[in-house]
Amino acid sequence: MIRQILGSARLIIQILLVVAAVILIYSWNPMNVFGGKAELKPTANMVSEIREIGEMITAEYYGEVLTSIDEVQIDFQKEPEIAQLAEATYDKIAEEIINLRNFHTLTLEQRQEIGDPEKKLKRRDRKKLLVDKVGKSNVLEKLKHLGDWEQTSRLVFFDEIMTYIYLKQKTKSDVITEPLSENRLRKTLENWHESEGDNSWNAESFTKDYFASKLSDRPRKEARKKLAMIGRGTVKAGFDFEGLQSHMYYLNEEVGELHIFGLAPKILNADINPWFIPEKGVPGFDLLTYNGKVDFKDSRKVKIYAVQKLKTNAIKAGIIEQAELNGGQTISRLINLLTEVEVKKVIFHHDELIDLTKEILEDRFISFEEASLFEYHIKAEIDKIDSLKLATEDRYNNRKLAETKWNTLVQMLKQLQTCEFESQSPLYNNYSTLWYSIREDGVIDKEEWLSINAQIGHKTTKQEQIEQLWVENDTLQLKSQFNEGLYYLFKDSIPIGQYIADTLPLAEWNEKIANDTMLSVKEITFLSEDTIAYQYFDLDNERRQELLHRIGLEKFQPQDWQEWIANKESVQKITKADTIKVLKAHPSQFWVVNKNEPEQIFKINIPLENLTYPLLLGLQENKNGKTNLEIGNLIIFKSSNNYLKEIDNPNHSSDLSQDQLKTLETHLIKLYTEYNAYHNRDFLTKANRWFTSKMESKSGILDKFK
Repeated sequence: MIRQILGSARLIIQILLVVAAVILIYSWNPMNVFGGKAELKPTANMVSEIREIGEMITAEYYGEVLTSIDEVQIDFQKEPEIAQLAEATYDKIAEEIINLRNFHTLTLEQRQEIGDPEKKLKRRDRKKLLVDKVGKSNVLEKLKHLGDWEQTSRLVFFDEIMTYIYLKQKTKSDVITEPLSENRLRKTLENWHESEGDNSWNAESFTKDYFASKLSDRPRKEARKKLAMIGRGTVKAGFDFEGLQSHMYYLNEEVGELHIFGLAPKILNADINPWFIPEKGVPGFDLLTYNGKVDFKDSRKVKIYAVQKLKTNAIKAGIIEQAELNGGQTISRLINLLTEVEVKKVIFHHDELIDLTKEILEDRFISFEEASLFEYHIKAEIDKIDSLKLATEDRYNNRKLAETKWNTLVQMLKQLQTCEFESQSPLYNNYSTLWYSIREDGVIDKEEWLSINAQIGHKTTKQEQIEQLWVENDTLQLKSQFNEGLYYLFKDSIPIGQYIADTLPLAEWNEKIANDTMLSVKEITFLSEDTIAYQYFDLDNERRQELLHRIGLEKFQPQDWQEWIANKESVQKITKADTIKVLKAHPSQFWVVNKNEPEQIFKINIPLENLTYPLLLGLQENKNGKTNLEIGNLIIFKSSNNYLKEIDNPNHSSDLSQDQLKTLETHLIKLYTEYNAYHNRDFLTKANRWFTSKMESKSGILDKFK
């Protein structure tokens, strides 16, 4: 019995040893024989995990501020902004004075020619404005006549600046109180004009005087209020990961570097609690002084201002920089936990392009200056991307970094193309700045004509890269945007030609500008007292026909196009067309018939102007407009009173080229072909599309895979 028990025990021990050995070997897993354990790789899935964190605080600032009711009433926090605006206004006033000073260095004949080119001034006015020296009695009139003084005098802080200059000229230490009288304003401007170098201006001194003036100008009731308190609180800064996307980072596993684009630390919270340190009885606010004139609303305003002041102090103390430094360390540890990839360094890329994009997206409006700056940075960024792709060292990681930068550009452009550009009807696109610059000067000169042709001819590698950024691989959309710009230039009859340099004696010049009211000139200069050099615009009427033939007739918007294709009512096929007599005009439809298949007609329930340009086709809703037009093998009908007769004798276009008409024919055939293919799909294709659309509607699910 004992022998059997011992034998069984020996067997059990052997089994346990084998199991222990297996567990030990499996845990050790030499050379990953049993496969690696499950881990989260640094893919787009990582983004969703980080995004769920929301806000991450990486720096805190503890401080105290002294705030009074006086600060609230005047808002000293605006001092930098006021100084900047005042500096800009001062520069504009100084520019007007300098221009007036330079004008009086010219000869009398030159002054008369520039100041009164059409000889419309009366003798007395001409003497006062152009002949007499600058003085107290005429300085304002001269500034108004020769410059943009009316606009300048309306600039912010104009009155305050002129009062400040007046006091400095008089060497008075008074503060700015009220606008100057006209007499004092004239004297101040006269003195300013006479002094070659005016050293009385100082922006910092001006802002101090300005605030002192605002304090003295307060109503007596407000001035009597006395309230001051110390506020103690915290400011927290860090990162908001809710907007993080997969294109905003690149992880270089080989060297352990994480590159982050477009994600910057910011102030997340600033607060002064009633108790700063409750356990020690330290309050958030300490009242220093007050009188009975203040009320609860005043106290609340002071407390709110104290929080703003605390936030400003935190920024000055470098909380944002500290948040980025700490954030890099925290994010590196977070990535280590999520991916088991050791991140040694986190690099935040704060470039002007990303900052500019964020600034534009705040108001959804792009000015010409912003667009020009943005496009300049795009070209510079493409150069960086190309250099990364061509790098011989660490090629794999450099190319991955280049890919991340490229994807960031694509995403930024997608967002900006939803913004309004300079109040023009087409939204911002690849050609917006080109069309705007042409329309601004009202003519298409030689350089601009070459720029237009450059968009049609052979493209450089960089041009192709830029176009791909704007529309990816949708060349039809790019072509449509170009067509639209050319169409409006043609429709608005923008003159086409070139500027030619010429010179004329002064007498002939005066006669020329007096008689030729349509003359367009620029860069007018005096070569001598009696000779004028200038450039005049030479109109080239033949180029207008060339401009017309450069316009592609197709219009294309991807979203609209897909809606038309999916809508079963977009195209209606009508057989037995020989029974139709009348086609009624309707703004949202037109008809198309194939000359080779006249027994059927297609009713297109899409406005014709959404697919092409009826004005160029001559298909207008007026007495002079055509009702049909032959385009290759197709005939377009807007309406018809006798369809059976008109189909045998359609109208032809004498202005458009055959290439233009052929392109439009292809465009219309493409519409029907895609429509027909969509609505004749097999069951599996329909099921797959249905499933895909359902998945796309589940944004919560797809967020995990962005």
